[in-house]
Amino acid sequence: MKEKFTTKVLVEIALFAAISFALDLLASGLSRFLFVNGGSFSIAMLPIFILAYRRGFTPALICGITVSLLQTIGGVYIVAGNWYYALAQVMLDYILTYPMVALAGIFARSFQKTDKKNKKYLLIILGCIVGGLGKYLCHVLSGVIFWSSSIAWSSFEGMPFVYSLVYNGAFCLPNIVICVIIMVFIYKLQPQLIENNLTTTESDYYEQEE
Repeated sequence: MKEKFTTKVLVEIALFAAISFALDLLASGLSRFLFVNGGSFSIAMLPIFILAYRRGFTPALICGITVSLLQTIGGVYIVAGNWYYALAQVMLDYILTYPMVALAGIFARSFQKTDKKNKKYLLIILGCIVGGLGKYLCHVLSGVIFWSSSIAWSSFEGMPFVYSLVYNGAFCLPNIVICVIIMVFIYKLQPQLIENNLTTTESDYYEQEE
């Protein structure tokens, strides 16, 4: 049996990617004076989280890749000195960040299968934390490898890992908390935006061909 994405799923991927990219652009503009080396207070992960629970890991991954590619096309700031370091920086700062958010999708099937509300809330929280921490990890590694020379705080000289944890944590961790809170409220007020019965409505999730 062959499976392929339906037009409906592809439209959702494109729509959520566009919303996420727009939110990222808006947040970057508003926060550019707060985080001189990049980063922002943002809910740009939220559309990917919603798609991850609605459609699962793979659609969310494609959505995350799309957002990252749009972000890369929109402008890349390189501090690495040679091409392979520059490529690694682009991967960590741009290409891998939003696909990591799609890790929330690994909880989607369990979320759709259970009828227990408390468990659903727990799975939403876990997914957002895992996906958000995946993105945070990319930023931390990039900070350690590529941004340590730009450390301005004398107390962090010679401690790029600590600096990167603190600097990136200043926006990544609040973003995770905000997205968790919003996702919980979305599920509480509009559960149909997240629930899609992946285990029982495969025809709505994929087109299937013999």
